[in-house]
Amino acid sequence: MVIATNIKSAVLDEVARALSQIALRKRDLILLGLSGGADSVALLHILLELRARFGYRVASAHFNHRLRGAESEGDEAFVRELCAGLGVELTVGVARGLDPSMANLEERARDLRHAFLRRTADHLGAAHIALAHHAGDQAETVLLRLLRGTGVTGLGAMAPVGPERLIRPMLALTREEITAYLVACNGTFVSDSSNTSSAILRNRVREELMPMLERDYAPGLRGRLVELAGEMSEVADLLDGLARRELEARLRADGELDLSHFAGLHPALQRALLRSFIARNKGDLRGIGRAHIEAMRRLSLEGPPSGQLDLSGGWRVQREYEKLRLAQNQATEEAHGFAVALTVPGTTVVERAGVQFTAEVIPVGPALLPCAGSEALFDYDQIDRGLLVRNFTPGDRIIPIGLGGSRKVKRMFIDRKLPKARRAAFPVVVMGENIAWLPGIARGSVALLTPNTRQVLRLSAKPSVACK
Repeated sequence: MVIATNIKSAVLDEVARALSQIALRKRDLILLGLSGGADSVALLHILLELRARFGYRVASAHFNHRLRGAESEGDEAFVRELCAGLGVELTVGVARGLDPSMANLEERARDLRHAFLRRTADHLGAAHIALAHHAGDQAETVLLRLLRGTGVTGLGAMAPVGPERLIRPMLALTREEITAYLVACNGTFVSDSSNTSSAILRNRVREELMPMLERDYAPGLRGRLVELAGEMSEVADLLDGLARRELEARLRADGELDLSHFAGLHPALQRALLRSFIARNKGDLRGIGRAHIEAMRRLSLEGPPSGQLDLSGGWRVQREYEKLRLAQNQATEEAHGFAVALTVPGTTVVERAGVQFTAEVIPVGPALLPCAGSEALFDYDQIDRGLLVRNFTPGDRIIPIGLGGSRKVKRMFIDRKLPKARRAAFPVVVMGENIAWLPGIARGSVALLTPNTRQVLRLSAKPSVACK
């Protein structure tokens, strides 16, 4: 009994210490992402026990991915019963359109889950979204990123306080401490069978690689990786702050980077400055790796004075003597590159494609079907990231309905005998990174209608085949 009390006290004190580092205010609402697994159930009990000490409120949100059949439904039923018994408000979301055979399934599921949490937080007015990541998750993330070749920023892994209101108050706790806490407070939970699948790299790292490394090479490796993440996060924050100040001083009115005295900066600050420059112009660092940054650094230091290099996603960096410019590459510009967010509901004219899109939200009706190829129907509740119309990019792939796999968009153009002159400016409707619709050609497997659809987004494109 004394041991159980000590375990509970130690766990509560550690989470309380983490919460004290967050700008919590009285009556703040913390929304907990509750899967029903051991970690999130433990965090629910901990947050409830500490509620009186900090004065916040607690609500929870469960996202049913519907990937494990009856097991997924059982998780949802367990969470509903748990929250009802504890008197905690629960919001449940359901994924539509996910399939175990999809490419990048984990990433797509995570994006949908986080979008649901953000929507729920907005609806409830939550100040924070709590996730139940712990020290073991942190160590695995660092090791995975090392295997993939990350840099300083990546080694910082997960932050206790992240963007978009995310907080992770259990990052300093081990899986063993969390399990012991649940035993001490008689907490019940469910187990996710996908966590034992060897097809998932993280599971293999957790169950095979990490134990082997700790057993044969580096006892206590998990703890050291967590410490490394903390140190690298601090280093990354320091570098980012210095880089932002350097960028403000060097950024010209035309958006170009002044390279005078660039060689006098420390190499680490040079790299951080270039990352900040890209993020400022491009909007993010997706697809930008260490090799890109190093190539940019060499171009800035060694030239040639009018040299250039290609980045991913149709971007290029061009040096013009003492200036560095980031822009879409020539091929993209020649292809009439464009990216236009669709107004939903409403009308959007994409001039470079010569197409007018009309979006309207309608109720579900019997035998609701799109009108030929000029219309597409979407589950409105799944359009959480919005729809964008952009130009075709070489390498684009779509997962057409009913074809059981992805196909190159270029091949579909060829099959439809679309003239080469029209391909460059063909309007591609995307949701996130997934192609949702090629008007008049193919509908992608994105935001499909299901028996659970409540509202339908009808999207039409003109000029196209008109409805009669």
